Amino acid sequence: MSLLNNKYISLYRDIELEAFYDIDLKHRRKIIFAHMMIHLFPLLLVSVYFWQYTDLQFAKIAIGIGVICYFAVIAETVSYLFPSSRQFYKKNMAWIYIPLVLICGVGGYFVGYELMDMNIELDRGLLSGLSNIAAAVFFISISFIWAHVGLSQIFSASRAIYKRKAAMEADIRFATEVQNRILKDIAVEQNSTRAYACSLPANELGGDYFELVIHDNQLFASIGDISGHSFGAGLLMAMTKSALQTHLEYNKNPSRIMAALNSMMLEQTDRAVYATMTMLKVDLAEQKATLCNAGHLPVIQIQEKDGEMIYRHRKGIGLGITRNAEYSNLEFTVNKGDLLLLYSDGLIETRDDELQIRDSGFFEKIVQDSISNGNQSPKEITSQVLTRVNESDHSKEMEDDSTIIVIKV
Repeated sequence: MSLLNNKYISLYRDIELEAFYDIDLKHRRKIIFAHMMIHLFPLLLVSVYFWQYTDLQFAKIAIGIGVICYFAVIAETVSYLFPSSRQFYKKNMAWIYIPLVLICGVGGYFVGYELMDMNIELDRGLLSGLSNIAAAVFFISISFIWAHVGLSQIFSASRAIYKRKAAMEADIRFATEVQNRILKDIAVEQNSTRAYACSLPANELGGDYFELVIHDNQLFASIGDISGHSFGAGLLMAMTKSALQTHLEYNKNPSRIMAALNSMMLEQTDRAVYATMTMLKVDLAEQKATLCNAGHLPVIQIQEKDGEMIYRHRKGIGLGITRNAEYSNLEFTVNKGDLLLLYSDGLIETRDDELQIRDSGFFEKIVQDSISNGNQSPKEITSQVLTRVNESDHSKEMEDDSTIIVIKV
C-alpha cells in the first residue's frame, strides 16, 4: 500500500485495463484510438464554448489547458497498454506530474499577472479573469471526468468478461491436457503382429476416442466419434473410453460390449448427443477377426497376397440413439502380412481446391500410396497417411478430428 495506491485512493489503472494487457498490438491500437476519439469530444466542447463565449485571451488559455489534459490522458493510456512503459509510468508517476503541476502553476501566475496588467479597471479585470479561469478549469475537469467515468464503466464490464474468459480458458487447458493423456499414441506388438494408433483433434476438445490393447492373445482395436466438439463431447468421450476399457477386462464379445455402451450412453445423455463406433477383435492364434459396427466407417483390409483392398462393414445404429438398437458381429479371416485400418471421418472428409468434400476414393488412393513400399511399420504408415491427408486438404483449418489405427498381422 502506498500514498498513490491504497483503499481510499488509487491513481493506478491496472485493474481497469487488465483485460487489454494480453491482446495483440492491433487491438491495443484500437483501444488507444477509442480513448483519443472519446476524449476528443470534451476537448471540442471546451474549445467551442470558450471560443464562442469568452474573449480570445481566455479562450486560448482554456483550449491550452484542455489540450494538455487530453494528451496527458492519452499518454497514460498508452503507457498502461505496454509492459515496459507501464512499469516506468507507475514508478515515475509523481516525478512526471509534480513538475507538470508546477509548470502550470508558474505559467498561470504569469498569465494572470499579464492579464491584470492589461486590464484598465484592475479590480474588475482581476475578478473577471479569475472567474473565467476557474470556469475553464471546472468545465474542462468535469468534461474529462465525465468521459473517463464512461470509459471506466466499459472497461469494468470488459474486465468481467476477461476474467470469465480466462477462467474458461483455464478449464479448457486442463481438459485438453487430460484428453491428451487419454488419447496419447499407442503402439502394441506381439510376435509378428504390430499395431499403432493416434489421434489429432481439430480443436482443444475433440470428440474422437480410440482403444488399442492385447488381452490373452487377442488384439482389440476400436475407434469412436462423439457428436460435437464441446465440453460435453469431451466429457462423454472420456466416460465412453473408460467404460470401454472396463468392459474389455471381462467381456471379449464386441457386439455385447457395443450393446452395453449403448445402454450406458442412453442413461447418461439425451438424444441430442450420440456416438459412432467400430470395434475389431483379432484372434492372433486363429487369424480370425470379429467386427462390430455402430454407425461408423468400414474397416479396410488390405490383403498381403494380392494387395486387394476390402471394406469390412456390417450396418449398425449409432450409440445413444435408441434402446431398440441391435448389434451383431461380422467374422472374417486375416492372414499374416495383412493390413487392417480403422479411421474416423476427419480423414476422408477433406476438401479439394474448390473447397468441395472429396469422395472416399481419394482416401483410398492415399492409403495405397502410403503402403506402396511394402515394408513400412504401422507407425510409418500412420504418419504417411496423416501427412498426405493434411497436405491434400485445402480447408482453411482442420474441420474434424483425425484418428487412425493401423494393424499389421
